[in-house]
Amino acid sequence: MPLVTIDQVADHTFDYIVIGGGTAGLTLASHLAENSDWSVLVLEAGNSHLGDHPLITRPSQYGLQFMNPEYDWAFKTAPQKFSDNKEYLWSRGKGLGGSSAMNFSVWTNPPKEDVDNWEKLGNPGWNWANYEKYSSRAATYTPLEPKGNSTAFLKAYNVWDPSKNQGDGPLHVTHPRLLLDIDGKMHQESLAEDGNMARFLFRSLLDFYHGQTEGTYLALNSVHHQLHCRTYSATSSTLDKSNLSILVGANVATILISNPADNSSADENNVEAWGVDFYYGADANPYQARTRKEVILSAGTLKSPQILELSGIGRPDVLSAHGIAVKVPLYGVGENVQEHLFAGCSYKLKDDYAEETYDLLLDPVQRGKHSKLFSEGQGLHTSGIVQIAFAPLKIITSKAETLYAAEETRIRQDISEGKYSPGLSEQYDIQLQGNRNGFLDCELVSSSGVFSGPKPPQAGQKYYTIMAFSNHSFSRGTIHISSNDPRDSPDMDPHYFEHDIDLQILINEVRYVREIVKSAPLRDLLCEDPSEKELNPGSEIQTDEEIATWLKHNCSSGWHTVGSLSMLPREKNGVVGTDLKVYGTKNIRVVDLSIVPLQISAHTQGKVFSSQMKDDEP
Repeated sequence: MPLVTIDQVADHTFDYIVIGGGTAGLTLASHLAENSDWSVLVLEAGNSHLGDHPLITRPSQYGLQFMNPEYDWAFKTAPQKFSDNKEYLWSRGKGLGGSSAMNFSVWTNPPKEDVDNWEKLGNPGWNWANYEKYSSRAATYTPLEPKGNSTAFLKAYNVWDPSKNQGDGPLHVTHPRLLLDIDGKMHQESLAEDGNMARFLFRSLLDFYHGQTEGTYLALNSVHHQLHCRTYSATSSTLDKSNLSILVGANVATILISNPADNSSADENNVEAWGVDFYYGADANPYQARTRKEVILSAGTLKSPQILELSGIGRPDVLSAHGIAVKVPLYGVGENVQEHLFAGCSYKLKDDYAEETYDLLLDPVQRGKHSKLFSEGQGLHTSGIVQIAFAPLKIITSKAETLYAAEETRIRQDISEGKYSPGLSEQYDIQLQGNRNGFLDCELVSSSGVFSGPKPPQAGQKYYTIMAFSNHSFSRGTIHISSNDPRDSPDMDPHYFEHDIDLQILINEVRYVREIVKSAPLRDLLCEDPSEKELNPGSEIQTDEEIATWLKHNCSSGWHTVGSLSMLPREKNGVVGTDLKVYGTKNIRVVDLSIVPLQISAHTQGKVFSSQMKDDEP
């Protein structure tokens, strides 16, 4: 790993400066450094965390890094007006690898229609065909040879069309070695087989990683097929190159921009970046690094808009409120923010349920036991979150058509009153059309253990959680600077539930989950006492109003935020074009999830890796 010191960076010049050593930044830097004629600098604000750090390398330790200041930025949203003023935790990876070093390792692909919608919004070439082409360069899929419980569910492992390329990229994806019996039964019997929840069937066993994702399947994880450890951008990127320099502990303050001779001509792309200011460690004064070619912003959906605004690129009203001179007026910076939300419904298993579950890892003795088993390629740490199902709302509830009709009426009224920013009505048109055609708005993710609130698990008990996700929110949020100090967190306001349909979708998913657990085999595995069976929300929560209140206090971010620097035509509040260059600039690009203009029904790490694999410069 080419880690360097401050003396090797300060006041030095590089061809490319990449801001952020996370999922996108390291992948892109490695790609750029393949050209030995280019010098590449990565500035990462966190520490390196390289080596055998169990919190990173060992799978199945979900959330243990959260709120730990060494690994997690632990951002908080603004109090949410439509969620009883709750502040939501927005955890993000702090260190090399970014959030790919602390996520839940789930690897999915979006449905074809979701990616094609980006092209419909004015982005030629950003479509499913190209996504599938480049994703094969990002990761390598290795089929698993099932053992133990896994052999009972052989059909479920058949998720990859054998006629398709398995990829030749540096990231490894496969099924985890251990499949928990309850996950297999949930997948193959509760959701997929006739006789139980028969409405929720497979579309095709070969479709799920090739553009058709409606149905239930055992998802791949970003784990190594032999070592069973996490693979992420710090380990999968080819970083050992003499022309690549990585400085950790470097918090970028601003992009240094040459002032145009005539600020009114900024629309002509004449604003040029010549370097960056950054803080290093505890030093009070900033340092500088210079660039010959480009500055590439890969600080993530939450931080990238802050850096642009501090550099004088953004909404004039936001910049002037904090005393920042406007270099490029771009009204889409920090706008169009979209996120996934989920709520966990947790159920107590019978006292005689024999299989080990994640609940055991709460016990230090059991953690030690399973850590030893992991070194032998066994135990709970070789399992993963694999049971996933995607469905349109009409599968979940008969109210779908009524809910969408009410939302369309609201949107048409808002459009007539001029309430939307340029381009947003076009996004809503695509969403409404997609809803009528079966957008995969709903997702169920299952796992042993408790991933819910507010009631904690009882010591010594075993649980199973079904998490209900809402994937295509109509609410749009914002991320803007809170001050002109780069060390202050930006103001993050996702506007959760501003559009009531987002709440109604989750209410109906909770009701659907309650129907699933009434069917065998889950019914036969759960505690029979109705007062104890459902830990959360709990048997006392029954009406739509009660479920809504519980959701507002206990649902969580999916940590899949997109859109804050959307790739759209400039007149539609776009910030970058299809080449990812920031409008009004010669040499500033954005390469992270902030450029996604419309949310997708998928877990997002695969999209970040795949977007770096294009042949274009850079």
